[in-house]
Amino acid sequence: MTVASVVRRADGRDEAEIWRLIRLAHDENDIYSLSEPKFAYHLEHVLYPERYRNNTSVPRGVVGVIGPHEALEAMIILLIGSVWYSDDVTMESAISFVDPAHRRSEHARALLGYAKHIVDGIRRAHTDFRMTVGILSTSRTAAKMRLFSQQLSPVGVYFCYPDLPEDIGPAGIKEALLTKKQREA
Repeated sequence: MTVASVVRRADGRDEAEIWRLIRLAHDENDIYSLSEPKFAYHLEHVLYPERYRNNTSVPRGVVGVIGPHEALEAMIILLIGSVWYSDDVTMESAISFVDPAHRRSEHARALLGYAKHIVDGIRRAHTDFRMTVGILSTSRTAAKMRLFSQQLSPVGVYFCYPDLPEDIGPAGIKEALLTKKQREA
């Protein structure tokens, strides 16, 4: 049974379930190989920030989750950093994922709402702070694009070469960006 779409900040008790979800996400969207040591490094620093309070050179961020510690249904990992050409501090969504068994819920919207709430809190003190969210996916890409375009302003797009076997292609992207009213017309 799916729980209410309420996001909470993850803590150490969620670690095993976060690993389960990252492996599920990778199985679904395996564009690149999963480096467990690299993921462990980032997860360690965002899940246990109190261990690194005096070290400013480590990854910073937050993990939001939906569900009880022993049975997470969704997660979002937000990292603080900067784009390669700027010193401006930003937040990026490293992953937003809903367990396939719980996709008939409002979890995906709740995760985006949580991310926006975190950014809004930071913007109270740092008015130029922004978040970027991308979709790097081989599964259900058009649906994800529709959801994100309802919640966020598009500012670019990713491309891949050579094509992936499940690439949605230009027609799928065009369809994804249409509003519901336009698709029904």
